[in-house]
Amino acid sequence: MVSVSVGDVDSADDVRGLALSVRERIGSDAAVVALGGVASGRPIVVVATNDAARASGAKAGALAKRAAGVLGGGGGGRDDVAQGGGTDVAALNAALEAVTQELRGA
Repeated sequence: MVSVSVGDVDSADDVRGLALSVRERIGSDAAVVALGGVASGRPIVVVATNDAARASGAKAGALAKRAAGVLGGGGGGRDDVAQGGGTDVAALNAALEAVTQELRGA
């Protein structure tokens, strides 16, 4: 599990590209990458999973939706990569922690 806030970014595409790059570098072990950033004053979370993580039940869409809910917004997407956003920049670290807790089954 990689869960990091990358700070200010130009767009959600920046966070998405970084998340996909990190996922590819991790290799074949089960991996979930959850990255957060702030674009134009709004928080963004992107979650990417690899094949092994999906085989274990981790679904990026559900995880992004959970994180976005903490941010006061919405999100979702495919099982392999998804994103969400909201309005509460101060909750970005809590949103990333929510992804970790969801994976732990808490």
